[in-house]
Amino acid sequence: MKYLLILILLVFTGCNNVQDKLRNSVQTENAKHIRNNYKALVELLLEYKVKLDKRNPKAYSSQLNNLLRKNIAENTDEINLYVDNSIPLKHYQDYLNHAFDKKKDVSYRSDYLAIGIYKMLYEAYDMDSKYKMTALSYDVDKLQKAYKNLQIIQWRIKFNKDNSGKYLFLTWQNNWQIELEKKLNTQTINTIKLSDLYYIKSKQESVLDPSNNSFEVITSKMLLYLEHSLILLNVEPEELGVETIMSILFLI
Repeated sequence: MKYLLILILLVFTGCNNVQDKLRNSVQTENAKHIRNNYKALVELLLEYKVKLDKRNPKAYSSQLNNLLRKNIAENTDEINLYVDNSIPLKHYQDYLNHAFDKKKDVSYRSDYLAIGIYKMLYEAYDMDSKYKMTALSYDVDKLQKAYKNLQIIQWRIKFNKDNSGKYLFLTWQNNWQIELEKKLNTQTINTIKLSDLYYIKSKQESVLDPSNNSFEVITSKMLLYLEHSLILLNVEPEELGVETIMSILFLI
């Protein structure tokens, strides 16, 4: 009994390295897998943010970027952004709904998107408590909600446009497709020659070039980790159809 008490004290009050080793020794395998899923999700989110910023250089704040990435990498939830100098946003829904706002002049969409996804995952995996002895300690409803929301987010990143007809986020589009979209705002398709588009005319791209699916590959991997977490909890992950996704005005 004395040794058990010492073990418990070390787990919850000892140095970090000792804590981690002892916690892992008493944590169930499913709980370990779920925690590792969270770590993988955060790494993928950071990878996605780098790609998104390169593709959308005007949609993020270079001054905020290091702080944002540090917050995510160190697994803290201490960063909060404002909208129009009002009170700071707190909940992930507020960040994500702002990121997908169709207003033309929304600044730093990519930052609001990344923070929103991070806060959603942080809440779903209940990272405030830091440690789960068993998989049963996780909230199934929160994980299921995050899984459904990420499906909606993945679709919206790919297809949503602002009120002026421009894509909110550039991910899968080739440059000639973006140029074509701009022309379609003022011209009909019958009056546009694809061969006159700059990137095709200069032979930098071709209409036969495949779309860039690397962004969707990352979000699909993230969905798999969330799905795996639910399966470990003996829960059937809820797949949303396109019609359902399109009909949802606000995130869950």
